[in-house]
Amino acid sequence: MAESILEGFAQDLLKKVISLVVSRASLAWGVKDELRKLERTLTKIRAVIADAEKRQSREQRIQVWLEDLKDILYDSENVLDEFECEEQRKQVIKQGKVLGKRRRFFSCSNPLAFRLKMGLKIKEIRTRLDEINKEKDAFNLIPQTSFNGGSRSRWRETHSHVNVSEIIGRDSDRDEIIKKLLSPPADKNPFIVSIVGIGGMGKTALTKLLYNNDRVKLHFDSRIWVCVSEEFDLKITLQKIIKSATEESTTIQNIHLLDLEQLQAKLQELLQDNKFLLVLDDVWSNNRGQWNELRDLLTGGTTGSSVIVTTRSSEVASAAGSRYEHKLKGLSQGDSITILKKVSDYGQGSVTNPELLEIARQLVDKSGGVPLVVKALGGLLRSNTDIRYWRYIRDKGMLAVLQKEDDILPIIKLSYDHLTADLKRCFAFCSLFPKDYRFLNIELNQYWIASGLVILNNNQRLEEPCDHCMKEFLARSFFQDVEDCGAVYFFKMHDLVHDLASSIAQNEYSVAKFDTASISDRVRHVELSYSSNNETECVPPFLSQAKKLQTLLCMSSDLGISGEVLKACISNCKYLRVLDLTNSTFEVLPDNIDSLRHLRLVDLSKNLKIKRLPKSICNLQSLQFLYLHGCESLEELPRDMWKLINLQALSVATKQKSLKGSDIEYLKSLQFFRIEVCRNLETLFEGMNIESHASLRTFLIKDCDNLTSIPMSSIKFLTSLEVLSFWNCGKLALSMEEEIFSSCLRTLTFYGLPMMLTFPKWVQGAANTLQRLHIGNCLLLEELPEWLHKLSCLETLIIAGCNGISTLPDGVQDLTALKCLRISFCGELGDKCRPDGPDWHKIAHVPDIEIDGEKIVRS
Repeated sequence: MAESILEGFAQDLLKKVISLVVSRASLAWGVKDELRKLERTLTKIRAVIADAEKRQSREQRIQVWLEDLKDILYDSENVLDEFECEEQRKQVIKQGKVLGKRRRFFSCSNPLAFRLKMGLKIKEIRTRLDEINKEKDAFNLIPQTSFNGGSRSRWRETHSHVNVSEIIGRDSDRDEIIKKLLSPPADKNPFIVSIVGIGGMGKTALTKLLYNNDRVKLHFDSRIWVCVSEEFDLKITLQKIIKSATEESTTIQNIHLLDLEQLQAKLQELLQDNKFLLVLDDVWSNNRGQWNELRDLLTGGTTGSSVIVTTRSSEVASAAGSRYEHKLKGLSQGDSITILKKVSDYGQGSVTNPELLEIARQLVDKSGGVPLVVKALGGLLRSNTDIRYWRYIRDKGMLAVLQKEDDILPIIKLSYDHLTADLKRCFAFCSLFPKDYRFLNIELNQYWIASGLVILNNNQRLEEPCDHCMKEFLARSFFQDVEDCGAVYFFKMHDLVHDLASSIAQNEYSVAKFDTASISDRVRHVELSYSSNNETECVPPFLSQAKKLQTLLCMSSDLGISGEVLKACISNCKYLRVLDLTNSTFEVLPDNIDSLRHLRLVDLSKNLKIKRLPKSICNLQSLQFLYLHGCESLEELPRDMWKLINLQALSVATKQKSLKGSDIEYLKSLQFFRIEVCRNLETLFEGMNIESHASLRTFLIKDCDNLTSIPMSSIKFLTSLEVLSFWNCGKLALSMEEEIFSSCLRTLTFYGLPMMLTFPKWVQGAANTLQRLHIGNCLLLEELPEWLHKLSCLETLIIAGCNGISTLPDGVQDLTALKCLRISFCGELGDKCRPDGPDWHKIAHVPDIEIDGEKIVRS
């Protein structure tokens, strides 16, 4: 089992403490001494967290102790982060001298006073931790000497017997997999099939259908069923396979005495000249080394032998060497209702109320067709027909009500238990968003980074550490309904998974309404929602108590918060890291915004009233994300933006004709830059040295009506640029000359550019990297370049609203990497690219073609 959130949190703080002691030579000796004491106490406490969490469900005093500990750890994090803020302040002073900036930009800071203040804060934290450490002694907690795992869950044992009549709605899944098993590829022996789905989806039940099917029985000489569960030790797994495959009682009795060499010899003997079907049920290990060893030992069977692996994770399926992955989806509403009626005996006895069935239908829809949940609902309906109770279930999270029914919560939670501590914290953060929320990967990325849940290392892409988290959640089916849009993608959370996140996060994360009177002082992250349209001018009462809040999201309504709410945030929430004020309605950002020293994300986007930003916003040295797009009334950007030394992402809207003077060219850490709705902007980078933007990876320009040119002599300095997009710039005449520059460009968009008459030659500089090209509403563009076939890595080509382009250039058939082609509203071009058109031979090799919204199906 992976470490818990609290263990991971304590370990992260230990790393911060050690780093401060080792790397900060300027620390006063007294401060260093206090930090060393803090390190020792933290180490002792961390060692017993696992045992305390194991016992907290039985002993309330330990549960309270853990909550107190978590509270102190959060406070410790706030104090330790102040050292980082001070270090960043010093870096700005140093950089100001290098750049020749003479203006006073900080109030005087006395280093001695800072050290004394921090010494007292560290001592206070250490004293509180000492008290916590003393309290733990009364619990007789057992220290953990190794942190590679904690307590193990009670694992179920599965078997192969099945009552076929009990399994409903899986006929098509069964037939599809049987088709694969009966005619596997000749070069794959054994042929490995994986069935992947979230807990309770019915993977084992489907596998039983396969295992006991008459066609399967006739096809294979022998069938072997092994429940693997958490343990994937090669020796134990071989013992289980041999036990299942043989009827020899002596082997079963003495098998534990055999060493690995004897076991593999016995297995080879059993499999020789045998076409077998091996089921490995409930597998969790993604250790490729172990899987390679096992596969090598399974090659003794004759051609056509197969292995079925059931797992919750696509990563496990990949590690197992799966050649076919069957992702098991939820049952249809009709099949779910059939199960519900069968289990509940609806129509029989007392279960006859039509309103009950209607509520049950609604709950079935929320369940996503997960059979385990549907059966639990049926069992509950059979035992309790009180209509008031069922209305309560409908209005509450199902998991909260059903967690005691048939071990639903443990089964769903099992996947969560296997996450690492940092993934568990990222997962809990998702509870702030409403059910059925359409997540955007880059949006969630920024929240995780700004909250400190994911650490961004030097020169690391913004998306890299978060993409790892996304892939883990997708692999475990926590996220679903993925919509891939190239550089970004959307996805949703299953309702049951959302219920799980809410149950885990309840003490730290909260969704509050404007009329919420109070929240727990342990809550650190809040999403502010609205219950009516006329509340946004009032100040939520709970804000006066939210002294330790770290996240405030105000993003669930088109009616934004007022200036009074913002003032309350600044006055009371001094430890905010994330402040999302999307759609706000205030005109001025208060000058004292820089009192929120810990801020890492500020989102003011879509505020149509804000007219100015105070210079003090540039004193937020911890700031990593600043979003101002959609602020159409913003007169100008603040000067001295060079001070935002940690800024990774910036979006701007302004009435300025030029961005010169804001010092954005000195933002060395900037990776994402979006310029949107700058109606008066005429020049970009004119007279600005942007060599500092060597880290910029994404550059988007949108709705800049008066922008006339962007000199390629500037763009060529963006040597890390991967995504470049131009949208709806009516006067923009792109430079056509060929500029030689080292390109990393992967995605390029030209959309709504009426002045674009010919295709820019400089695109050839990305011939070996460009993967996605989107050309749309470029009405005067008459042809694509004859050198288009040189884009050797091009995977996606989208052409829309370009009536001037009547044919594809010769050589398109040489784009062997091209996988997706979309043509829409292009008149003659679309007709020529259909299967009976003259350009079809150029694109016939492309697997995914869509013309005017119609998928092209080859005959």
